[in-house]
Amino acid sequence: MSHRNPALDEARHIYHKATDMYETGFITWEYKKQLLELKWYLDDVLPKCSTYSGEAEWIAEQKAVQAFRKIQSSGSK
Repeated sequence: MSHRNPALDEARHIYHKATDMYETGFITWEYKKQLLELKWYLDDVLPKCSTYSGEAEWIAEQKAVQAFRKIQSSGSK
């Protein structure tokens, strides 16, 4: 099952603003702080969530996809 994740979409939007080379450091720093706050919040709340059947397999699959993407992007440089 695949669907859009509005939280992830917003995080991507903030990331692009945080790395905008046409913006000043004063502005991009504010966006980076938002990403850091999001990371710390998720680091805090995820361990408090329930564990579900199939979750470990899904996480392993997602990690494999991310590793593959990282390998692909490093080969294109």
